[in-house]
Amino acid sequence: MIVWKQASHRLQSPARCLATARHYAESKAPEPHPPFDLSVFSTHSSTKKPKLKKPIVHKKPSVPLPKETLATLPPPGPSGENLFKELRNVVSTSSKAKVPALGRKRKPKLRPPPASSRKDSLTPSSDNIYLGLSDLKKSSTSEWSTSWGEDKLRPPAESSTTELYVPRATPPHIPSLLIYSRRIEGLLEPATQVALEDLKPTSPHRPIAKLAHGLERVLFNPGVHWLQDPRSRVYNFPPYLEKIPKVTDFAFERLAGFIKSSRDEDLWDLAKREKRTFAGSTSSLSGMLSQIYFLISGDKDVNTSNLSRHFAKEPKTFTPGQRMPASVVMNYHEGVYAIDSDSDKPGESDKNILTWMGTLLEKYLTMDPEEFASYTRSEPPPPEEEGDPMREAYRYAKSARFVMRSQLDCYDSRLPGTGVFDIKTRACLPIRLDLLNFEENSGYLIRTQNGIIESFEKEYYDLIRSAFLKYSFQVRIGNMDGVIVAYHNTARMFGFQYIPLPEMDEALFGPGAGVGDRVFERCISILERVADEIIQCFPKQSVRCTFEKEERKDVMNVWVEPAVWESTEEERPIRQLEVKASSYLDQDPVRGSTAVSAVNLPWTIHYSISHLSGMDTDARANLAAAKARQFRAYNIPSGIDDIERFWTGLNFSGRVLEGPAVEGSFNMESFRAPSGNIERLRAVARSGAEETRRLEVEERGRPKVVLGEEEPIPQEVVLEAGGTVVGNEGEDGDVGVDVEKEAEVVDEALVPMEEEEEEEVGQHEQIMNALDRVLREESYRVQGRDNERES
Repeated sequence: MIVWKQASHRLQSPARCLATARHYAESKAPEPHPPFDLSVFSTHSSTKKPKLKKPIVHKKPSVPLPKETLATLPPPGPSGENLFKELRNVVSTSSKAKVPALGRKRKPKLRPPPASSRKDSLTPSSDNIYLGLSDLKKSSTSEWSTSWGEDKLRPPAESSTTELYVPRATPPHIPSLLIYSRRIEGLLEPATQVALEDLKPTSPHRPIAKLAHGLERVLFNPGVHWLQDPRSRVYNFPPYLEKIPKVTDFAFERLAGFIKSSRDEDLWDLAKREKRTFAGSTSSLSGMLSQIYFLISGDKDVNTSNLSRHFAKEPKTFTPGQRMPASVVMNYHEGVYAIDSDSDKPGESDKNILTWMGTLLEKYLTMDPEEFASYTRSEPPPPEEEGDPMREAYRYAKSARFVMRSQLDCYDSRLPGTGVFDIKTRACLPIRLDLLNFEENSGYLIRTQNGIIESFEKEYYDLIRSAFLKYSFQVRIGNMDGVIVAYHNTARMFGFQYIPLPEMDEALFGPGAGVGDRVFERCISILERVADEIIQCFPKQSVRCTFEKEERKDVMNVWVEPAVWESTEEERPIRQLEVKASSYLDQDPVRGSTAVSAVNLPWTIHYSISHLSGMDTDARANLAAAKARQFRAYNIPSGIDDIERFWTGLNFSGRVLEGPAVEGSFNMESFRAPSGNIERLRAVARSGAEETRRLEVEERGRPKVVLGEEEPIPQEVVLEAGGTVVGNEGEDGDVGVDVEKEAEVVDEALVPMEEEEEEEVGQHEQIMNALDRVLREESYRVQGRDNERES
């Protein structure tokens, strides 16, 4: 070992090192180093720092080689480099043989020579440097074999009965390496033009509706407008709006109906005329745009600073319903892909009361009572229009790769811009969380302006986290000014609020003019590039896609499958895309949340889209996990023992449900027992229903005072939609929906596709305390009334 250290400083020539090692092996070991001079590390009391002494450098002496040795060495060059491996053995052997050991003498180990020189090493040779080979020289060469011998691990020969090896999937505890079969990346520079340009529709449409019943004053007064002031009991709007008609009493088949993107001939024609590859509507595009926003914003929180102190410590993240994966179908025809919303549970929209309530209330708020009555089943249908019926009003616009469509709900020329705005209906908290228990939950009341429960502020807070992002995309696609929100509990209307687009932008992205326009342009640009990569997976055929950006992950996954697969022997193929994005402000890397709010700095996005080349089983397992996160179970309603019978008989569309397809649609895994939080909300709804019945008894026979009317309106002349008199219902009046009533058949193509998401609630102690407080106050009121009756 000592010889190797002394020879290691002259490795410039392998031959010279070999000779030096042999020379040092015959000489004595070098003298040890002198001890360190500790005076260098001594401390001084003076403030002046002493100069450190340079340590003594002991140079290793160069030993000249004898002339006889140099004469036997080969000249330096590439051939000498091959001696480096031999040098290790020479130095090690020489040091063990010639240098005296400092400690206990060790028994040398036998080392077999390399296989290539095994035969030659058996013959005596003066050049043999391996120790312990003297015993091997006595062995006979006949005892050694130069062949490998029998290979006992050799696989059997292939035959017709041999099964092919199928590689297993990656174990879940071992992270698989991501290998890409295709990958693109690029930069999105700051935009210099608007994201969308208007397109003129190819066919005439109906005029855009206008608000009725004096609701237009809501557009020009910020904040919530009570339908009836809870303190003075004065109506700000006609009492006609208070009681909402039953969904099953409305003849949806008399409306023009919703048209999917794939069935919109005007949309197809515009896409071909403008040479655009993709076409879609707001209902199918808003889900994908939301997932892209989560990616580029880095899961930025919402802004709730304009709310009261009740929500100062409440979550500022988006709700699970808003973050739910988005599934679409890209329908291919003649070079154009029309995008529709997709669902794993077709037909469930018929059983969602909020889907139909949105369409009903749009007509309820824009028609006078006589016109609305013509759409109820109690009235005969109006005469059919001559010729082809006119379409609903739509706005068409184009981007670099898309043609987009948005339905125009309402119009007022006094609003800024186009004067168009959207109508949104917002069901109260228990209805959204406990959808099938709508009859009992229709007793829930909004009692106050602010508060953690039973307030308009609570509903507005939920809107920010669960709906504002979707609303902002839809408003921009339709070039609208904002949305008017109608708050209800499916049986009663509470109030109205107009929310302009800048107010939604501030709640979502933060303050600043143009912040929302920039986010929208970034999302559209990335969607176009992702869509181009999707159609590369299975060219010129319809595909199903699922988009998901999981929370606290910096990647968005997209799964692509053929929409039609007829093979029964092979499983449907699948591809997985991985999308990443990083933000830069003025060439400085920043977080996505910072880039969204920085309006005054140029925002550049570096994106990458990768096609994962792993096994289909891995991609299919990842898609199944995303579908599981997309699943939402229904709470079993109160008083329902046979949930299967209740589910199969539930129908709001008017179509008669019969046949084996309906019987097979029931799945018990889609239902669950209500949790403790849901039970508390049901108790609050029951207390609200009791309060409503008490007020009806107290106000029975009294005239209704309406703001702006000179004389109070007698109660007997206040009509509900459909012509029934308000107030004739007793305390046990039916405020729910008659699910047993059979109605006329409605074409499935006319089903409105607007979706309502389920949210999570009740995770916070503040909400639970508020629920308990409401229940205690209600019990005190009931006890007080009982005492008064006894006295």
